Amino acid sequence: MVKDEFLQEHLPKTRVYSPEELWQYAEAFTHVMLKPSGGGGGAGIIQVTARGEENYLVHSGSHRRLVTGKEATITYVESLFRPKTYLLQPRIPLGKINGKPFDVRVMIQRRNRKESWVITGWCAKLAGPGFVVTNVARSRGKVLPVRTAIKLSDIEAGPHLLSEIRMVAAAAAHRLGRAYPTLREIGLDLGIDVDGKPWIIEANFRPSLSLFQKLEDQSFYKRIVSMRKR
Repeated sequence: MVKDEFLQEHLPKTRVYSPEELWQYAEAFTHVMLKPSGGGGGAGIIQVTARGEENYLVHSGSHRRLVTGKEATITYVESLFRPKTYLLQPRIPLGKINGKPFDVRVMIQRRNRKESWVITGWCAKLAGPGFVVTNVARSRGKVLPVRTAIKLSDIEAGPHLLSEIRMVAAAAAHRLGRAYPTLREIGLDLGIDVDGKPWIIEANFRPSLSLFQKLEDQSFYKRIVSMRKR
């Protein structure tokens, strides 16, 4: 996706974790997200926030700990790692509803490699109290219709936000489909920052349908299931 000029503007700056890179990110962005490569369900995600004078707030799950000193911070952060490679990204200032962040899951499918991708559903995932990850099961959050979430949020949403979400999702599916020709469906997670800009958080190649089952309107769920059967 980085090779796509349009998508470049919607991808957070990402590097492989090392202590040196963490300090560069902390100095440049203050809030840093550490994510296990190939992880899922929001598991193992850590946020490190620089508080000045070598004090760092480490947020994992619903637990927060203030650590003093770079060496002590590295020791503590790495003790939280799962046995995977970790990635670094600046924290996206996600839009919030009553102080809780949310992101958008877009379901994109195609019948086969020769046909075009189709957006078959989308919903908003609202984090539970005290969590920085929006995974509903992990944070005990809620699922909302996208339009409802945007309306209730603090996002400065322009008139073309929904169209831009569709454009980003379609472009991502096109690129990923070329790289993975047998791929038939993608659960794309997009963060919407407070200025109304979509950011690609991750692409799930085996997305669960449970999010769409939680919506009162089941039309997206039925459409997604129908596409899977073809």
